[in-house]
Amino acid sequence: MTFWDRSWEAVSPGRISAYVTGFDMSEDAFISFLLTKNAVKVCDAGCGCGIYSLKLARFGFSVSGFDVAESAVSLTKALLSKSGYPSESFKAASALSIGYEDGCFDAVVARDLLDHMPIRQALEAVKELKRIVRPGGYVLISVDKTDAEYESETHEISGDGDYIFQSGKWDGMVFHPYSVREIGKLANRSTYSILSSDDNGFIIALEA
Repeated sequence: MTFWDRSWEAVSPGRISAYVTGFDMSEDAFISFLLTKNAVKVCDAGCGCGIYSLKLARFGFSVSGFDVAESAVSLTKALLSKSGYPSESFKAASALSIGYEDGCFDAVVARDLLDHMPIRQALEAVKELKRIVRPGGYVLISVDKTDAEYESETHEISGDGDYIFQSGKWDGMVFHPYSVREIGKLANRSTYSILSSDDNGFIIALEA
């Protein structure tokens, strides 16, 4: 069982409810960008428990999504269904092989996904995310910088700069902190813009 399967299976319904109640559902950088581009069909890549899928749905987007963990997809479907939104198109899949048709979305939102993959896999995942977006659409990505918590948990660093956690609460998790230079590498010759940058990380828009 992977780190993400274990993590989502361990989450209680009460914790999800509290998370939803406290989550900021106001317009953010992702939503603002999608609205300016008149996006309609949006994929939530690495949807987790579905909280951001719910936010996208509340702003009127037609939302599909996937997560590598079956348990996360089950949580997403339950949350959306309970809130009165369709959830049939959500599924378990890897970002390396998503399975949606070519060009079927106006945009993909990948929050906290690529920085939890080894960078070599993340580069391949970007290609797959772009594949499912129509020409002229966008892949929106958030990646984090490292912080005190990441540094304090026991980890090894690979030759590619991936943090590999092999013990403690993050046993089995991968994290790759991104710099401005590596964002250019992640874009892989795609036209891109940095929508925001702060002490926590970056939000990037790649053109498909």
